Parts: sequence; C-alpha cells; structure tokens
Amino acid sequence: MLILGLNAASHDPSAALVCDGVPVAMLAQERISRIKYVPPEGPAGAAEWCLQYAGAKPQDIDAIAIGWDHSLFLKAQRQNDPPRSITGALPAGFAELPCLPPVYRIRHHLAHAASAFYCSGFDRAAVLIVDGRGERESASLGVANEGGITFSRHIPIHDSLGHFYRAASHYAGLGKVGTRGAEGKLMGLAAYGVPGLEMPLQVTADGPKLRAELASPDKTAQRKSPEGRLRAWFAEFCFPYAEALSDEVMAYAQFAASAQSVIEQAMVTLATSLRQTTGQSHLVLAGGVALNCTANGVLARSQIYEDMFVPPISADDGVSLGAALEAYRQLCGGKTEPTAFPRMRNAFLGPEYSNARCRQALDEAGFPARELTDDVLVKEVADHLVSGKIVAWFQGRAEIGPRALGARSVLADPRDRSVLSRLNRLKGREVWRPVAPSVLAEEFSSYFEGSFQSPFMNVATQVRPEVRARVPAIVHVDGSARPQAIVRADAPLYWSLVDQFRRITDIPLVVNTSFNLGHEPIVNTPAQAIRSFLAGGFDVLALGNHVICRSDCRWPTASGH
Repeated sequence: MLILGLNAASHDPSAALVCDGVPVAMLAQERISRIKYVPPEGPAGAAEWCLQYAGAKPQDIDAIAIGWDHSLFLKAQRQNDPPRSITGALPAGFAELPCLPPVYRIRHHLAHAASAFYCSGFDRAAVLIVDGRGERESASLGVANEGGITFSRHIPIHDSLGHFYRAASHYAGLGKVGTRGAEGKLMGLAAYGVPGLEMPLQVTADGPKLRAELASPDKTAQRKSPEGRLRAWFAEFCFPYAEALSDEVMAYAQFAASAQSVIEQAMVTLATSLRQTTGQSHLVLAGGVALNCTANGVLARSQIYEDMFVPPISADDGVSLGAALEAYRQLCGGKTEPTAFPRMRNAFLGPEYSNARCRQALDEAGFPARELTDDVLVKEVADHLVSGKIVAWFQGRAEIGPRALGARSVLADPRDRSVLSRLNRLKGREVWRPVAPSVLAEEFSSYFEGSFQSPFMNVATQVRPEVRARVPAIVHVDGSARPQAIVRADAPLYWSLVDQFRRITDIPLVVNTSFNLGHEPIVNTPAQAIRSFLAGGFDVLALGNHVICRSDCRWPTASGH
C-alpha cells in the first residue's frame, strides 16, 4: 500500500511516501526551490521526487494524506471558503488520472503526533505536541497505543508557546517580522543571559497562560496579530536594558534567557501533567517548539519519563510523513500491531547521487578530482580534519529535517576553539552561535552527561567538565552541546570517519554543522554542493568518493557552477 503524504500549508511544504507503514522517501520543497521555508510554493516537486525514487507512478498511489484539515482551520477563522485544493501540491501526472486517490485530511496536531509515535518504536506513550498553532489549538496532550492516538486536552491558540517564542526572537532583532528561523538564534543567545525579566506568557499549574490584557485585547489591539501584541508588550515592559555590549544583540541576552526559561518551565509543566493523567512512562514530542534542543534537554534530565522520542522532523515539514502514517493506520481498520511501525533509527530518507553523478558534476564545473575507495576516503578526510581543515561532506542519502547528520555536513576539528569563529564567519552566522558535535555512540557517556542519546541532534546536554578543555569548539557558553550519537549500523561511513579521527587524536567526536550558507537550505545536489563549497570558502570537498582540496586546485573561471 503506497500513501503519499503532503504538507501543503503556508510554510515548510514537503512530501513523503510510505509503503505498508514504512517511510520510503521524504523531501522538503525548500531543497528543490532553494528558498528557505518556501511559503508561496506547494510540494509538487518534492512529491515528484518521492515517486521517482520509489519507481512509482500517480496511478500506483492508494491514498493521499494532507497534514492539515483546512476546513477546520477556515471555520476557526470564521471564513466560509471551501477547503483548500490540493491540485497545486501534486505532480502534473495526477491531473491525467480519471480521479484522484482517496484524500485523507489529517488534523495538524494528529499528523505531528503520528510523525513522532509511529516512528518511536514504543508500544504506547504519552503524546505532547507544541507549536504555533494547529487548526484550533497551539498544544495538544494525549496518549498513543495500538488503537491509535487520542488527545484529551488542548491549549488554546491565544496561549501559544510557539507564537510567544517567535515574537520574542523577532523583538530581539534576530529576524524580520513574518519570517522564520529566528527562534534557534534566540535559543543560542539565551545561554549568555540569566533569566529574571517578567514575561507576558506565564506558567501556571495548568500550563502556559497569556496575560489577561493580551488574551482579551481591546479593539485597538485586536487589529494586531498575536505576535504583534506580544512585541508591543515587550517594547513597553522589557526595555531599556542596563547596558549595551559591543555586539548590540548581546544586550538582549537576559531577555532571551527569560523567554527561554518560560518555554522550559511550560514544557516541564505540561509533561508532568501528562505523566500524571496518562500514567505512561514514555513520551513522544513534536511540533515546532520541539526544535528547541535546550528545552528538550531539560525534559530529558528531569526524568519525568523513562524514555522519550523526538523525531528529526518536528516542525511542519514532518506532518507530510505523519499524515501518511496516520492514513495508513486508518486504512488498516484503526488498529495496528506495534511492530507495524518500526523505530526510526536514522534520518536518511532524502535523495542520493551515485559516484558517477558526482564525477559528472565535477567534470562540468571543470574540477580535477580523485575517486577513492571508502577506506582511503575516510583516512584522507580524517587527516584533513586533524590538520585543521574544514571539510564539506556530501555522502549517501540526504537527511530529513533541519539538522545535518553526516550526509550533508560541514566538519571540523573540535579541539580548536577558533574553528567555531571560522565556521560562523564562512557560513554568515552570528559569532556567538554554537556548533554541535557528532560523537560515536559507544563513547557518548565519556563526554556528555545523562543517559539520553539522540541520533538526531535535537536534545541538548552538558559536556562533562573534565573534558571541556579537550573539545572547546563544541562547548557552548553554558557548558552545553547538542550531540548527535552515531550508531555504526545506522551510518557506517560517517561512523568510520569519526572513528578514524578518534584513532589519530583519541577524540571520538567531530564538529558537525549543516552544509549550506546562511541564506540557503542544506545542499541537495552535487552541483549545489560545488557552488556552496566555492562560495563558502571551505578547505576540502568530499563529494561521494571524490575529494577536492582548495589548496590544490586552480579554480574554474565559471564560478556559477
């Protein structure tokens, strides 16, 4: 049974293909369009790639699943327009069918929950979904088991943690109003400050609550969006600051820490309440707020639950996969065996390019390149890392989600703190932002506190004090890091590279940040990898089994390749 899942909403469009309950392929539309979050575009290109990867045609699709129920969304907005058409979200071949396959419109938070629970490998779990908004809610709490996912409680949109945090990040000047992606910057900045400022979103025993005057605005305030009202409150009650530092944004460190503290308190409060009401010992977490690695780390350290699972696709791109998995469950009669949904152990569901395709792209760009065996590739790249080179690494199937996990990564030596400054400069990032490590899973506890190991780089933890001086490049100002634990069976080539680095340096981890520049999505094709390598000023490019060293090459005049 083939099910095509889509997120065709206003941002993060994506497509996923599920075969008999198993994810086969997934791609965010931004990887094709090269525009982050691509708000005006549907996922037709991503859906077309999913079909091509599986060798499927439109007539082979048994059902289409959408990660929103737009009719409910429109009712919540008191509009009478018909449900949004999916025509623009599908490849052209679907227009030639006599009729479309059955279309399942899965509620947004249910799709988020499905992307987490059905990929967790848990038989049963508590479910916590927190984002900006679904059709009518900003958070949903419930339980999942062999009978499916059931929500018992919802947090209204006007108390949205997602809206609050985005408004805070824009108020701090970390992104333009109406854009996305600033929240991660605020999370990084929060480590430089100490919480203490009053916030307009407060945490009660029942969860997050917006101040009364903002939740029930007057007629003037009603003309502003929820985020606009929050920014106005920040401007009235959170400024001026005591002093401005050399970098102006650092003046917002206490503000960022205060906003981050509210998120962490709210997540712990909701998770605790959920444990008490469901009695479950395992937690699955998704929604845009689940991208907050620091809050996830607080949850993991709290030990409210024995185990938790956060998928690599917590944001809205993940609802394409979640909708497809939930539609599969419904098509199976509403009940499935727990083994029907195996645990997601890696995030490699994107495109892959053969060595021949990589060599073709290099030839077209005019680059001399050597093709190496895997063993020689790993040894040579590890030697480059040890010598202080920054390596752009393009291997195997691409990762899904926003984190580079060893397929489309930029790698460096964690022993040199100057690597952090250089990477941030090359990628056009703020100088105070941290970079993350990839660590051999079997060596995780030697460098990081706690027992929770994430293969998806989405749960922060503390670096052990006794080893911080050995790996200064990956230690944030508060002593934290968000490590990716590499399991050999799940990423054999990448594991071998880090293991080779360990053999030389006795350090079982490397710096790993995404292979892109600050204004673009993660690279998707060999040609894009070459362009970003040139523009970014990285030292080495490992493109499949081909290696290019900047110092050894006379650069082609056609720099547009």
